[in-house]
Amino acid sequence: MTGGGAFPVTAWSMLLQAQGEVPSASLAGWERLACAYWQPLYVFLRRRGADHHSAADDVQGFFAHLLSKEFLRRIEPGNGLFRSFLLAALKHWRTDQYRAATAQKRGGGQQPLSLDALEAAGVMPIAGDAPPEEAFDRHWARAVYDNALSALHARLASRGREPVFLQLRGLLSGGDTAKYQEIAAALAMSENAVKQAALDLRREFGVTLREEIRRTVTDESQVDDEIRYLLGLLRR
Repeated sequence: MTGGGAFPVTAWSMLLQAQGEVPSASLAGWERLACAYWQPLYVFLRRRGADHHSAADDVQGFFAHLLSKEFLRRIEPGNGLFRSFLLAALKHWRTDQYRAATAQKRGGGQQPLSLDALEAAGVMPIAGDAPPEEAFDRHWARAVYDNALSALHARLASRGREPVFLQLRGLLSGGDTAKYQEIAAALAMSENAVKQAALDLRREFGVTLREEIRRTVTDESQVDDEIRYLLGLLRR
């Protein structure tokens, strides 16, 4: 995040920067996007009827397409939400380009992103009987939440606070407060100190989640609505 309260580096700004750079220079940012949106896009395609291998191959090819010079030259972010843009771009790519694409053309001459590790990470749930767009949104919400949790974990670990995080993360949503006494014993803290630490953790997670959301919008006024939508999806 940039200093002085400035708007952070966003998915949109990464796209725009890549227009003037060799795509490989932006690979780290795109790999972060792949991690965030691999499962939501995969689940969307599965709910649209694709089998596992076809859906995985399409997501792989789609991210390679996003790195192509042709796509980057034509991109106009506008004022929409990045998740909506990405889903619309996937639909367009599949309709107009996928059938005629070869592995070489699909990557635009660039090295495709490797999603093997993501695919091997575990079973990918398909969101029950939810319509494809709703399934995408649900998995988007979980991905953003998990990214924020990972970022908070890394931040606290760098401060030597990882043991506190690991003990208290289950209380982020106000979980089982009966565990305060057990956690206090594990951390050699008073119960009141654990309660305060849990409150502080929830506050810091709220800030971190807001940072994650801010990376996917073009206007600060969209952040609160996106957070409310995300939390609503996670409660279903």
